[in-house]
Amino acid sequence: MPGLFDDLPPAQTGGSVFDDLPTVPETEDTGFGVGGAVLGGAALLGAAAISRNPSMLGKFFRGANAVRQQAMLSGLALPKSILGNTGAALNVSMEQKSLSPLKNFFSRQTLDDAVNAYKTGGHAGPTPGINLPGPNPGKFMGALDEATQNSLIRSGRTAKEAQREVLQAPLSGDLGDVLESPAAKYVLPFRRTPFNQFTEGWRTMKPDFEYGGVRNAYLAAGAAHGAATSEEQYPVSIPLATALAAKYGLPYALAAVAARKLSGGQGGGGVLGSTLPVSEYGVEQSLSDPTAPFVNPAITRFFK
Repeated sequence: MPGLFDDLPPAQTGGSVFDDLPTVPETEDTGFGVGGAVLGGAALLGAAAISRNPSMLGKFFRGANAVRQQAMLSGLALPKSILGNTGAALNVSMEQKSLSPLKNFFSRQTLDDAVNAYKTGGHAGPTPGINLPGPNPGKFMGALDEATQNSLIRSGRTAKEAQREVLQAPLSGDLGDVLESPAAKYVLPFRRTPFNQFTEGWRTMKPDFEYGGVRNAYLAAGAAHGAATSEEQYPVSIPLATALAAKYGLPYALAAVAARKLSGGQGGGGVLGSTLPVSEYGVEQSLSDPTAPFVNPAITRFFK
């Protein structure tokens, strides 16, 4: 029976198949060398420090996971956040038939609130990685969420209503308990925005929804948008418009997908998959390849 290596070239007489491989010149210094000694020393020092202060290990892993979560944010996460907050103010203006919510949102007070929230880390929602030192998308998004909620409260919404408009209402019930567990926070670091956009979107689809006229306008706009982009395979404009629709994002996206299909174009084209999540890393990848965000941040996919 032939072996796996039968096709390899035979070794020269008196030699070995490895004779032609380059060799490292021998010196008087043997072992790991300077670089290895430095790394080894650093590892020993780190191990000694952790042994004296076990909580340091937890801080290290929490910090590393916060960086990982930021790297999982899609390239469209930040613009979607800006559009979503703007859309929340626009929605309240349409529902109230008043420009006051938009004026409050675009006021100097909102800018001041965003700056102060950014400096303090933000308190509007559990944006992963929000307390990392230095600038990062999560910190900016959390600060903007807080400032937008304050502007909606100044416009007459309650604190709970403002949370729902910005898609940052706490997840409740049995599902909320599961999603807020430590394991779920690791696997699904971004939970509030996608799940709130889904639940709030379905709420707007009820026949007796209070602002049915606003919903119908979004349905019509989504259908027109879908028909206009039916020949595009992956229209980025639809996910961005869906983010702008805020709590009306789901009916907008569903109408766009239906119109694309009825127009004989590309159908869904990944529209629904790109509207709700803010992370391009799924559950399976979070478990099987947790270091992927470090070597291939999601934002790099945006430029490919």
